[in-house]
Amino acid sequence: MKFAAIFVLFANAFSAGMMFLASVFISRYGGKELFGFFSVVLGLIISATPIATFGMETAIVRFLPKYREEGQRHLVSGMQRFVLLFAAVLSLIGAVVLAVILVRFRHYSFEIGFAAGLCLPFAVILSVLQGAIRADANVSRAVVGEAVVRPFVFAICLLTIYFSAFGKLDLLTVVSSYAVALFIAMLSALFLVFKGRYIKWASAFRPSLKDIRLWLQLGLNVLFSQLSIALLNQSPVILAGTLLSAFDAGEIGAVIRLAMLVAFALTAVNSVVAPFLSRAMTQEDTWELQSLVSRATGFSMLVAIPVCAVFFVLAPELLSLFGNDYSGAVPYLRIMLIAYAVQAACGPSVALLNMTGIHRAMTKIVSIWAIITMIGLAVAMMQLGMIGGVVVAALSVAGYPMILAILCHKTLGVDPTICSLRFLIRR
Repeated sequence: MKFAAIFVLFANAFSAGMMFLASVFISRYGGKELFGFFSVVLGLIISATPIATFGMETAIVRFLPKYREEGQRHLVSGMQRFVLLFAAVLSLIGAVVLAVILVRFRHYSFEIGFAAGLCLPFAVILSVLQGAIRADANVSRAVVGEAVVRPFVFAICLLTIYFSAFGKLDLLTVVSSYAVALFIAMLSALFLVFKGRYIKWASAFRPSLKDIRLWLQLGLNVLFSQLSIALLNQSPVILAGTLLSAFDAGEIGAVIRLAMLVAFALTAVNSVVAPFLSRAMTQEDTWELQSLVSRATGFSMLVAIPVCAVFFVLAPELLSLFGNDYSGAVPYLRIMLIAYAVQAACGPSVALLNMTGIHRAMTKIVSIWAIITMIGLAVAMMQLGMIGGVVVAALSVAGYPMILAILCHKTLGVDPTICSLRFLIRR
């Protein structure tokens, strides 16, 4: 697990760094308005992905270890195939809907809507394939497609378009580059699935309606929680682009992209510990659950604290990388850095609740929180402009992890926060 955690951390660091550099490149060479438009489109793609997966990739990670423990080989061999087909069909429908929204309601060109629509099935299939790999506790391979291949190919496409092909960036070339990056990342994940034989393509599969209903129930709850969390992270950009301007969307997009780097280690450990949490829950080992989340929190804070401190001090210099128009966003960045530091300090509560069957309560909490946040953001932006939106976004990002941490403690007797480090000291 230690090697996996280190690899996943570096892979996520690479992904965050490359996407940050890609954002700087788009803003520098395409302009603040282009970066704002792309941030809105990317936010819509990220928010739509949980809907198209229906949360079923989490069902794979949640139930496969349980089926292996129980010796239900027919479910182990076939569940991934069912989820892959289900999500692929749903994502194709979602791609059409996303393209229609962008073209008819956001007034983008057909070509941009088509390119953005293609991103959705690629992202969904990539997510499901990664879930199949993670379910075998091979989390280091699972992140290769999304965390390594995707940002690397995206950066190469942007550089090629600007310096070799067209000599300029526009929204179509940027979105198309992202679609190509997702496609190649999906192919790399598919290659790893075939190589590791994580999916038994020809094995017997005899699920009962009860099994499928159980997967769909978990998936539905995870869908709402993942969608809500995606909206909590992306709604400031989407609403700024809708209610204010593309320039404002670019500004807050740069702020959030930088601030989220504080919590990237938490994202990494969520990927690492999920299958181990499921296994510990199957064995009803509360002590192991506490040990896993304590180590995960300690690991994420080891990265989050220095990153937050450095970014807080160097906020003007970091924002200046995006261009001279971003100097006014320094206070916004510092506010969001504190918010994401609080989120990291609350630990991997989302993974813990998903993998231990407390997902329904979590879904209700984050769904209601997302609705309140969206309303609060809209009102604050219309009344106070950017500063109002940033304050609401910061309260939202820092608030819901605290509530989920309390839920973990109340229902499972497990403390996922930074305070849980005392368990490691005792041990």
